[in-house]
Amino acid sequence: MKILLNAWAKIHYAPPPSAFVLRQWVRKGEIVPAPELVGRAYYVDDTARRIVAGRPARPSLVERLKARP
Repeated sequence: MKILLNAWAKIHYAPPPSAFVLRQWVRKGEIVPAPELVGRAYYVDDTARRIVAGRPARPSLVERLKARP
């Protein structure tokens, strides 16, 4: 399910980053899977996560095993 980027930030961060910082993360490609721009708002999967610089941009082994058919 897709939710607004600000709502996603409130779930994952306390206090949540500003809208400016969230847009920077989107432009840098740090949120995986990438948010979708609809009109003026970004929508992101509720299971999305931020990939911090230096970490591989791929799911963990556990997530890959769970996704297998």
